[in-house]
Amino acid sequence: MLARALAAVLAAAALVVVGGSTPASAGGGENCWYETDPTTGEVKLVCEDPGNGGGGDDDPGNGGSSTCSYAGNEIPCTGPEGSVWSSKYKCWIGARGPDDMVPPEGQTKDDGWWHVCYFPPPGSSWEYMWIETGEGGIDPVVLAQRAIASMDLDPIEIGIVPESGANRAGLVGLPVWMWVDGPTEDTFGPITRSASQGSVSVSATASVSSIVWNMGDGAKVTCTGKGTPYADRYGKQPSPTCGHRYAKMSSDQPDGAYQVTATSHWVVEWTGGGQSGTIEFDLTTEPLPIRIGEAQVLTQ
Repeated sequence: MLARALAAVLAAAALVVVGGSTPASAGGGENCWYETDPTTGEVKLVCEDPGNGGGGDDDPGNGGSSTCSYAGNEIPCTGPEGSVWSSKYKCWIGARGPDDMVPPEGQTKDDGWWHVCYFPPPGSSWEYMWIETGEGGIDPVVLAQRAIASMDLDPIEIGIVPESGANRAGLVGLPVWMWVDGPTEDTFGPITRSASQGSVSVSATASVSSIVWNMGDGAKVTCTGKGTPYADRYGKQPSPTCGHRYAKMSSDQPDGAYQVTATSHWVVEWTGGGQSGTIEFDLTTEPLPIRIGEAQVLTQ
């Protein structure tokens, strides 16, 4: 289990807990608790990660990070038990309260319902609060991930010289040029999409911030732009933006070729639902074989 602090604010704060146990710890779960840092005296709300967090590097629909603000401090937008931070109520809105609870005077079940509200320390650990209909809805991070999914992003198309092919080969020591071939909004960005549910709408903009080229010979080249497409007029000049040189032939490699891949690092900035955040992930191309030989010197 990975413990992560959800908030750290005033030192040596006195905590007033409403009720005998919080919904986060009721039933023996004990997923969240408050701790005082013995060194700094800061009070922290700590939760155990249940192990169902974000996906891997190649999964843009999960993972990433988002932060909200409270009292001038950055706090996670997601709190205990999957609760969602609300800037309006200044707490993480969690599970719906029991059905036998009585609405406040002048309110009905159609107007809203009681929900658990987890408060950052100092203060109560949690209490029930009346949340108006639509106010305690979907986590904006989920909508951001939906917006990313609708982008249908793909790895780049590799542009490279020497070209790949059975009858194509480069030479040891000569410049290799790499670039994004025919970049589009879904392979390089920027691309903007939005997603909505109820009264909550999120807009997300994704762009490639860098590309890591794995050249197959143990070298990795990081390029921050699209690269420069090669043209015959450049001759044996090195690429001004994204290049490499092979130091030996590829004859000892599987199929006699270096396997080149390009990994795009995507950065998504999103905003909506009173929150904002950043989600990052990688997309990698299929390996492309590049053959490298040596120039033969003829003597008589």
